[in-house]
Amino acid sequence: MNRTTSCGLAIAMALGLTTASATAASAAPPARESGSFVETFDDDFIFDLCGITTRTTQTQHWSSTVYSDGSEIVHVVRTFVPDDPRVPVEKGAATTFVAPDGSRRVVGKPIQLFDPDGGVRLLDAGWVLFDPDGSVSDVRGPHPSLGVDLRDYYCPS
Repeated sequence: MNRTTSCGLAIAMALGLTTASATAASAAPPARESGSFVETFDDDFIFDLCGITTRTTQTQHWSSTVYSDGSEIVHVVRTFVPDDPRVPVEKGAATTFVAPDGSRRVVGKPIQLFDPDGGVRLLDAGWVLFDPDGSVSDVRGPHPSLGVDLRDYYCPS
């Protein structure tokens, strides 16, 4: 598994829970699920970006609450710790609010990179609003990772 796959898996699980739970009776209490995992993998993201071969350990915790109207709240906290000490540790935490019409608002800090020598190298935070078709309709907050070369942040100099 890689970074893209694991983030996609968390979103897919959340959307699957929404679909499965939307058919519940309207008077039913919210359905709550949570879980966590730890996985170590060959980090293709770092290899493709920096040319560095490293294994990365991902720790992820998630929770989901699905309401009888089909709306859902999903919270995910994840950490990527590479074996190579030159590569920054990445943390992220976000809460996704899914409306009954399928529109989504994601709030949090999806990327926080910690410099190997200490301190924060990059902090991406705020919220993003997605239409039901998945297109982005609004973005707020500092998102310095957009439109930059991520090698400047992830790769050792």
